[in-house]
Amino acid sequence: MIHAVEAFIVLPGGVDTLEGLFTFISWASESLHNRPIGLLIIDGYFNKLLKFLDDAVRQNFMASSQWKLFISCFFVEELSDKLEFAKAF
Repeated sequence: MIHAVEAFIVLPGGVDTLEGLFTFISWASESLHNRPIGLLIIDGYFNKLLKFLDDAVRQNFMASSQWKLFISCFFVEELSDKLEFAKAF
């Protein structure tokens, strides 16, 4: 699956969704991918998680290279555009 995708998109969901998100982060830490991870922010769903991950980077529990993979947006079109732009790099 990793090699067949250009980006990962995560929508608000339950525990299995979060497990998938953390799997993408884990794969990045193991250098299995460097693809963008898009988060669609609906009603602030991922705000506290993004704060947690930002704190993890600042406290050296997560690499900044992993943090840089995240793209979060409030609108589908904006997320799509930003993911498309990220593919160029």
